[in-house]
Amino acid sequence: MAEKFELAVIVNGQPTVVAANPNAPLHTIIEPALRQTGNTGQPPDAWELRDANGEILDGARKIKDFDFAPGTRIFLNLRAGVGGC
Repeated sequence: MAEKFELAVIVNGQPTVVAANPNAPLHTIIEPALRQTGNTGQPPDAWELRDANGEILDGARKIKDFDFAPGTRIFLNLRAGVGGC
């Protein structure tokens, strides 16, 4: 069984830590991050993951393939045009 590790996720500016399976696709951290921060108004597919440089991360890639360094923060924000006017 794969060892789990923790990823720091910033959800609309609110930090949380998500236990992640390195062999799972990155998008699997979205639902627990939303639940842990109380962001339940929009479905998980309305959100996107970005790195500290603002680049969109491919949620279909396995977490281990990103080779995240310890302390890496991932940013989870609503996709443009979702939830606004």
